[in-house]
Amino acid sequence: MTETKELLFSLTGMNGTSGNEEEISFKVKPMLEGSYSDRLGNLLASYNPEGKTKVLIEAHIDRIGFIVTEIDEGGFLRLAKCGGVDLRTSIGAPVAVFGKETLFGVTCSVPPHLQSGDEKEKKLSIEDLAVDIGMKKEAAEKLVEIGDRVIIHTEQSSLLGKNIVASSLDDRAGAAAVIIAAQNLKEKLKNVNLLVALNTREEVGGQGACASAFSLEPDFAICVDAGFGIDHQTSGVGTIALGKGPSIGISPVLDNALCKKLVELAKKNDIPYQHDVMSSRTGTDADEISVSRCGVKTALLSIPVRSMHTQAETANLRDVELTAKLIEAFVLEKEAENA
Repeated sequence: MTETKELLFSLTGMNGTSGNEEEISFKVKPMLEGSYSDRLGNLLASYNPEGKTKVLIEAHIDRIGFIVTEIDEGGFLRLAKCGGVDLRTSIGAPVAVFGKETLFGVTCSVPPHLQSGDEKEKKLSIEDLAVDIGMKKEAAEKLVEIGDRVIIHTEQSSLLGKNIVASSLDDRAGAAAVIIAAQNLKEKLKNVNLLVALNTREEVGGQGACASAFSLEPDFAICVDAGFGIDHQTSGVGTIALGKGPSIGISPVLDNALCKKLVELAKKNDIPYQHDVMSSRTGTDADEISVSRCGVKTALLSIPVRSMHTQAETANLRDVELTAKLIEAFVLEKEAENA
């Protein structure tokens, strides 16, 4: 699994907050031969365009972070959220600020020693947080502008077994699975047009998926995103276990027959799988893709990720590889059906 880990560490080490995905798109482009970017920055590819059936495999490449809203009189950067950041884990965190050059700083807030009793009980808001880059206002303004992006900067690491820790495993883990599947499939197809989309802006509403699905017009779509991994406090409905394979989603938004086909293929190919039952929307790009144009038969595979939307997301390398394997099994099944 060395290659998978190297791929994941490469992907999670890149910038690419929602609406500002240029860096990761540029660096991933060589991994998908013939890929191109559309107007919203989605990275798209098409293999065997003469194929009878168009199958889209998709993940999003944007990550959560912050946007600079102000440089105050003390030189501290004030922030707005870019996506669903968990502020509880953002206090005293190392950050990277993407200004005229990449700067490193740390988030700061009033320490508990200086808070009153009521303040200690108050829910943290974005207004309570700032970034210290060690500069006075005049110096900071020469390097940082309103609208520059900020991400929490953490080093990736390996845990015992096959688990890894990194920021933005939501959804760089899904992107890795899609890249692996596309690389393994592209030379094997004669009857299927394999479409690949690594979409932007999922964390702020799925606008990238709306645009790419409309332009690609697939017959089927397999979306890959992160699912909520079971940890020491969470289990049961809505969570999935690390190391036990991808979760095949069940939702009114998703195509039921396609979900059952993925279960059948998982059993046929000895691929461990789980289920994640959702009572309404999935909260992923699958929601937008399923209703594109006249509709797309859509399924969702979720890779278990612990500590979602924090700087210490945790995933299992085996789950990424099994997700890619299940995608490949589905595409090859369509290839055989159309022979």
